[in-house]
Amino acid sequence: MFFKRRKKLIPPYERTPDEKPFQVYEILEKPKAEEHKYRKNRFVSPIFGENVKDEVVIPIKTSRKRDMDKLDPFRTKPRLSKEERIRKYGTAYPEFDLVRGKNLDEVMNPEKRKTKEDHANMRANIIDKDEEHQTQSEPKRPQETSPSPQESPKEQDNQKRVNEFFSDSSGSKSADEPASTPEEHSNTETHDASRKTDVQDSTREQEPQETAPEPSVTEEAQNMRDTRLDPSFEEVEDRTAQTIKTGKKTYDNYQIPPIDLLNESLEDAPDLSESIEKQTNVLNETFEEFNIGARVYKHIQGPTVTRFEIAVEKGVKLNKITNISDNIKMKLGAKQIRIEAPIPGKKIVGIEVPNEEPATVHFLNVVNRSMFKNAAMPLTVALGLDIDGNPIYAPIKSMPHGLIAGQTGSGKSVCINTILMSLLLKYKPSDLKLMLIDPKMVELSVYNDIPHLITPVITDAKAATAALKWVVEEMERRFNAFNELRVRDIDGYNKKVQDESEELPYIVIVVDELADLMMIASQHVEEAIMRITQKARACGIHLLVATQRPSTDVVKGTIKSNIPTRIAFAVSSHVDSQTIIDAPGAETLLGNGDMLYMAAGQSKIRLQGAFIADDDIETVTDFIRNQATAEYVFTQDALVRNATKSFEQDELLAEVARFVVDRQEASINKISKTFSIGFNRAQSIVESLEAANIVSGNLGSKAREVLVTSDELESILKNL
Repeated sequence: MFFKRRKKLIPPYERTPDEKPFQVYEILEKPKAEEHKYRKNRFVSPIFGENVKDEVVIPIKTSRKRDMDKLDPFRTKPRLSKEERIRKYGTAYPEFDLVRGKNLDEVMNPEKRKTKEDHANMRANIIDKDEEHQTQSEPKRPQETSPSPQESPKEQDNQKRVNEFFSDSSGSKSADEPASTPEEHSNTETHDASRKTDVQDSTREQEPQETAPEPSVTEEAQNMRDTRLDPSFEEVEDRTAQTIKTGKKTYDNYQIPPIDLLNESLEDAPDLSESIEKQTNVLNETFEEFNIGARVYKHIQGPTVTRFEIAVEKGVKLNKITNISDNIKMKLGAKQIRIEAPIPGKKIVGIEVPNEEPATVHFLNVVNRSMFKNAAMPLTVALGLDIDGNPIYAPIKSMPHGLIAGQTGSGKSVCINTILMSLLLKYKPSDLKLMLIDPKMVELSVYNDIPHLITPVITDAKAATAALKWVVEEMERRFNAFNELRVRDIDGYNKKVQDESEELPYIVIVVDELADLMMIASQHVEEAIMRITQKARACGIHLLVATQRPSTDVVKGTIKSNIPTRIAFAVSSHVDSQTIIDAPGAETLLGNGDMLYMAAGQSKIRLQGAFIADDDIETVTDFIRNQATAEYVFTQDALVRNATKSFEQDELLAEVARFVVDRQEASINKISKTFSIGFNRAQSIVESLEAANIVSGNLGSKAREVLVTSDELESILKNL
């Protein structure tokens, strides 16, 4: 293998002649841009603002006799003691607090800074003259004398101000204090005369507070009480913090509404024998066409659907029947069919086909039975009839909470009315209390003014959020009472209590539209419902939630996990059915009260909900109103005011409100940066402004809108 020989490099030992003359270029320096010089930020004190120097300057000795301890930069002793600082500022080290309030406004607005400096210079000139006057005068307690003609007007004002101070301090002493001796009196005179003017100013603020007796009710609290619009607010405020009990009024003369008040139905059941026979033949022919070994075994006629029970031969897969569901629907000419393969607890397949003439299930036919009248379980309600014609009753205590969902017009409101009427037909106001939340404003208004209600029917979403928070507090109060008597639930408590007036009634909360509440205050509503459904069963509080939008953003997993009882009405897709009952099937329902009822730990049951007319509801509620008047624990307005009492706790609320109205936007980030507070505190302040209708609700990524003007804001802040 041959390698290429590298050429030997011979370095030049002699310089070659230059073709061009060698030139040295001058590198010119670029003109430096003017750099921004560092400017030292002024020190801002949380107490005194910018009027505190951050640099100590050694003073020049002069012949002027001046106490340097009076000036802040040269002070060797603190102006106030540790106890006085705690009493005045709330902390022993106020210089480490955040700058806020007027001092922050002064720093942010430089125009106001100049005016404040001018006032400070004027005040310094007055102080200098005061000191000269004090050095010339004798150290005795000044007395009220007529001003001499040689004194200037300013000196006369200062002398008058000192005289007023001593007269106020002497008059503020209480009569219980013993008279001071002459020696002590002379000592106090010399001590008071030797004090500086700024110390006198501070003692003016503190001395009346120390000597004057503390009032039992502050003037601010008295003014707030005078501005209440509701005259019964004091009573409401006290009762909301108490546990609801049976009370002395036991309603001994109260008569439960008789069932005879309900109108009887005059309709007869339609004869569907011919149509059922035709449908049986169509089903058998369809099975033969698709070579499926199955035949109609028998049929059961229900109020709205007929269930055909199909007997299947050996070796036939059930999915052959479910796969031809569309063909069966086409052969029968039906709107919807539902196939159960197999029927739970049976060895047959069920095909549910709508009747040509559906029958109405009247509420009277369901409640006028011994099973309902003599029900052993508390809070038993009537729902309707199943396909076999058997009445279905649901004890709310064993639910213990329920979810009712379905599209508009499917029968949710009628179902809620049947549940409420079932409770009113069995319980006195002393044994049962109701809280009705109706954001739609028209569905549950007929129940207003009945004695069973804790509060009038709540129609405002913000008041509903506050009501759910009150329920959580009531739940905690009941658990504390159980703990004192060492019982586990409400039944054990009522048995152990000796006085009947101390017994606790059942509380049923009905929410007619959850989606509206979740749009207004999703976080608070979800938290309250989650706590109620987790713990409230043992203390006799039960929650029924209804919604016409059964989507995952409304019926969340945290809400649904603790509500085992579900009632599904007709929905548009199997996804909504999965959300409600965790299984498909609700998309095949017919509407008008056709429902799937899934009790806790049981399989689904298809039934036709009972129908009650508006005339029957008005008749029963009028019968109840004629016997007893409503005694509300609180009203809707008082509940909102109680829920917004946190306004008074935050000292920055008024300043933030004015800042928001001036800027015409309410951004939590801007508020947090401007006022040097945390995000959580800024968020709570904005929520308080929203509750006071100063700003709008959450608009997603956009800032909230301001709803009031500056004049309207001042009137709102006065009433808070």
